[in-house]
Amino acid sequence: MDIDDLYKSLGLEPPSDGENKHEPKGEEIKARIDKTLNFNKNRNIFFRKWYAVAASLTFIILSAAGIYIYNLNNSGSEDMITITAPTGATREIILPDGSHVWLNAASVLRYPASFGKTREVFLEEGEGFFQVKRDTTAPFTVHSSHLDTRVLGTSFRVKAYTKLAHEIVTVVSGKVAVSRGAEPLALLEKDQEVIFDKNSGNEKEMLVEATESVDWKSGNVILKSVRFEDLILAVENAYQVSIHFDRQKFKECENSIRFSTHQSLESVMDLVSDIQGIRYEINGKEVNVSGEGCQ
Repeated sequence: MDIDDLYKSLGLEPPSDGENKHEPKGEEIKARIDKTLNFNKNRNIFFRKWYAVAASLTFIILSAAGIYIYNLNNSGSEDMITITAPTGATREIILPDGSHVWLNAASVLRYPASFGKTREVFLEEGEGFFQVKRDTTAPFTVHSSHLDTRVLGTSFRVKAYTKLAHEIVTVVSGKVAVSRGAEPLALLEKDQEVIFDKNSGNEKEMLVEATESVDWKSGNVILKSVRFEDLILAVENAYQVSIHFDRQKFKECENSIRFSTHQSLESVMDLVSDIQGIRYEINGKEVNVSGEGCQ
């Protein structure tokens, strides 16, 4: 192949007669070879693919870092555990920090599988006695439907049945701060309790024998100067029955009672009859109560 054929094979015009055919047009030949072999196109495709891979890797790394930081600050916020104590039974729970909780009958507690910078649990229904492991770096808060009870390490009970017109916080040991959202309600010490009225929004502080209020852990129900609806609910939850009565008639009634959940339902209803002057009839899991009430 002579020099003219070489030029023609690359799509170039051969040198004119006045030009030196033995001095090939180097830049033109190189450009033609690049074009013939699609070198520039392949190189651009390579770099585009490389940039895409690099961008994807960067996104994955940054996303993983963000998730790690979020989880570090919000440890356990998505992983919630729900424990229920059915009617007729109580439950003992050990929380992730080693704190102990006893749930009374017909109660529901929700809490994270692990605690982060704070320790927050939710008493969604019922009554719980909390023995909180002390940790000054991580406050412990019980959220009920109307109140927030905050401690560093102490023992107390929260009673927050939705059927009742009030919520109660009672301190067995240590100190407890009770608030309603951002509004402080009470700072309680041992043998003090606060009763929050859901209807009026008012609270009342009292001195009590706190250990008696949580003796249901041992199967003993001790109620002092409580509303009739409170007494009836305690019987319902202990014996898995529904008790029907005229709430308006008995609205102003207050009673005190002490009974063991090992007693029969009939014996406990006899006690209620003695202290409140009611009449009752048991039909399986239904109990009908009648009487004059406290109008």
